[in-house]
Amino acid sequence: MKRFRDNLENRLGKISQWLNWCAGGALVAMMCLVNANVFLRPFGKPIWGTYEIVGFMGTVVLSFGLIHTTVTRGHMAVEILVSRLPRRFQSVLSLVNRLIALIVMGLVSWQSVIYGTKVWQTGEMSQTLKMPFFPFLYGIAFAFGIAALVVVLDILKSPFRVEEK
Repeated sequence: MKRFRDNLENRLGKISQWLNWCAGGALVAMMCLVNANVFLRPFGKPIWGTYEIVGFMGTVVLSFGLIHTTVTRGHMAVEILVSRLPRRFQSVLSLVNRLIALIVMGLVSWQSVIYGTKVWQTGEMSQTLKMPFFPFLYGIAFAFGIAALVVVLDILKSPFRVEEK
């Protein structure tokens, strides 16, 4: 079981790195697109559909970046109050926090699949560029599903571990 978990953790780490690079690339592309649009607009040559493209790329940046943040445990934590509590209580709070994160991530993933399927079946597209929405919704579902799996592995690895500082 430990070997399977370690192998899965290794694979999730590689997936998170790759998706983090995708998120970074999308962020750079967003910045370039917005700057090019701002620069070209005074010359009467705005880039058509910039608003939609930036919105779609924003979903990639946020959802794909979430996985790497979850793997590296880079989420913000409020330690002013928690650090003054007994270590055992800190462990319980940490476990409760992970369980809540797991529930939220699972729900977002599940509902994104449901909504993405509905959008796909209805053929809904963006207004300006006529791009379909569903691939981005499935991307969100994939990212949150992977992040939920990372949280599950974290819970199984050390259910009562206090956060390292």
